[in-house]
Amino acid sequence: TGKPVDLFGSKGREEATGRGVTYALEEFLNDLSAGGVRGKSVAIQGFGNVGSWTARLLHEGGARVVAVSDAGGGVQNPEGLDIPKLVDHVKRTRSVLGFPGTDPITNESLLVSEVVVLIPAALGGVLTSENAGEVRARFIVEAANAPTHPKADEILAERGIPILPDIYANAGGVTVSYFEWVQNIQQFTWEEEKINAELRRHMRDAYATLGKVARERRVPLRTAAFIVAIGRVGRATVLRGV
Repeated sequence: TGKPVDLFGSKGREEATGRGVTYALEEFLNDLSAGGVRGKSVAIQGFGNVGSWTARLLHEGGARVVAVSDAGGGVQNPEGLDIPKLVDHVKRTRSVLGFPGTDPITNESLLVSEVVVLIPAALGGVLTSENAGEVRARFIVEAANAPTHPKADEILAERGIPILPDIYANAGGVTVSYFEWVQNIQQFTWEEEKINAELRRHMRDAYATLGKVARERRVPLRTAAFIVAIGRVGRATVLRGV
């Protein structure tokens, strides 16, 4: 999967992971009675495919993306970044650095920015026992794979900072890859509107399941995700007689 559209890839695949992150965040905030993304301040570590698309889509949804970074460092503006212009800047310069109207910020400082939502969207293991006590975000959404060290997970839980885990939050890409596989089998191409609608439905339904398990078992969403996943594998194993 992940083929070019001309070779029977799926429309919407490029932005699928970032789009899934935004859908996941909307469900997360609504479940916590925190309202939608509009007006929320957001810091995003990473401005590759996932981070840049997440920034674009959140900006379109009315969020205030105040800080972003890449491997070389980051930029910030408490009033909010003009994400479309920043995307053009990155296309020209290959870096977020030097974007007009911003101040520089390090990747380390971005992680402890005073924002509503922190989105690690680049490397694993960036939230550690050393910096977890300094995180000032109200919510964390794991767009990267395993950005939170287990000890940091414990510290953040003790501090009452909920985390939307990677196993769910960044699943938009693999979900649309599944849609690509389905389209290949059908030898029929879905329109992008259908793909986005199906992705939203899957992310919404998945969060409803996670939220229910988390409340019933009184566990964090990460533990709820493992309970759901292992339970599904277990049931499939039994039903198949393995």
